[in-house]
Amino acid sequence: MTENPGSTPPRDDEPQPPQGQPPAGPPPGQPYPPQQPYGQQPPPGQPYPPQQPYAQQPYGQPGYGQPGYGQPAYAQPAYGAPTTGTGVGDAFSWGWTKFTQQVGPFLLGVLAYLVVIGVASAVLFAVILGGTVASVDPETQELRNGAGFGLVFGYLVVLAVILLLSAFMQAGVTRASLEVADGRRIEIGTFFRFDEFGKVVVAALLVGLGTAVGTLLFVIPGLVFAFLAQFTLFFVIDRRMAPVDAIRASFTLVTRNLSAVVLLFLAVYAANLIGSALCGVGQLVSFPVGLLATTWMYRRLQDQPVAP
Repeated sequence: MTENPGSTPPRDDEPQPPQGQPPAGPPPGQPYPPQQPYGQQPPPGQPYPPQQPYAQQPYGQPGYGQPGYGQPAYAQPAYGAPTTGTGVGDAFSWGWTKFTQQVGPFLLGVLAYLVVIGVASAVLFAVILGGTVASVDPETQELRNGAGFGLVFGYLVVLAVILLLSAFMQAGVTRASLEVADGRRIEIGTFFRFDEFGKVVVAALLVGLGTAVGTLLFVIPGLVFAFLAQFTLFFVIDRRMAPVDAIRASFTLVTRNLSAVVLLFLAVYAANLIGSALCGVGQLVSFPVGLLATTWMYRRLQDQPVAP
């Protein structure tokens, strides 16, 4: 048999086509066409275009209409996007919404502090009154020598304890409000947990002392100091600042945003005044709502994120 010079003998390991069918592949003497991607065959009579390599998409970027690895198929807003504006109405609206969402922990936390303050005040007053009765002359019903000074000193001690416990209540609710602003759930223990306990105590004492001294100087200076130092505990708890640095930061933040902070300060004062008028029960609501509104303003004045 004469071999075709243009053909090559078949290999033993190459599969043979069935009898009566033409062999697969191109006609003899023509090369195989380049392979095309699936579904992109050229029209009849057109040459095959050169094969293109697969274009790999960058990591995390969507390709071919599908979301990238680990990316959602729909757009989601970034968590904690800053809320626009610094209005007092927006602050109280946010504060009321967050209070109603976690009303249980807020009510129980504030109530626990009020109970502690009430019990401590009653015990101290009982001790003072007991000492006063013992210092009264049974015959003349007059105070003995030095008893009047002891009575005044005892009342000052009671007042200092009440102010200190009230400052701790404010610090506890401030911490809870900051947790809410970060989008976290709070519990009763949140109101009594302080990472910087010493700084909180010193800051509360300094603010209370400055307000008291200013109040003795015809009241107005005390209100001004309390107004300028209203964000002190926020800087101590949120930024872990030293007490003096926190007071300075509060002064700076207030003086740079006087118009917004004045309205906030007056609104919070009015809310607490109304809460106190309702037999003190209203403070269970007005106090945390006012601090939540102050937290919103504290974050917004610094362009920091607030949980929606």
